[in-house]
Amino acid sequence: ANAAMIPDASPLMSERPPTLPQGPSPRLCLRLPLPSLSVGRSMPLTLEDGRPALLVMQPDGPRAFLDRCPHQGSRMLTEDETDDPYMDATGGLILCHRHQACFEPHYGTCISGPCVGQRLTALDVELVHNDASPTLLLLWEAAGSGGDMREK
Repeated sequence: ANAAMIPDASPLMSERPPTLPQGPSPRLCLRLPLPSLSVGRSMPLTLEDGRPALLVMQPDGPRAFLDRCPHQGSRMLTEDETDDPYMDATGGLILCHRHQACFEPHYGTCISGPCVGQRLTALDVELVHNDASPTLLLLWEAAGSGGDMREK
């Protein structure tokens, strides 16, 4: 007789218990066919949430960063249509065209200019190879400092 007094809890039990956060998980920011960039060249990208980013081709594959200089938070893109959008004349360094900060393109660390030692925000790069279609480039918002590259 007591069983009738207890509310039925079974509908609550069917819901999965909340998963505890394991720290920030990577979030897919952009998916596109791998652009054909030669080594030392860059291009602007717009992430799915509208933020500007840049892609830089390195000898070991592409690297991606948010287009946001750690110096003043401004975009780094050049206004000059004839030049590479982000790389310096040598193609060896990422250049913030606003105040001439130079970043090495592997990890995005500033090596000269107004914000030496600070880093660009790296995005994780994933290349997905598929025989039937062009290689896909996936950019992930990293949980850590970012800049990992995976292929599958």
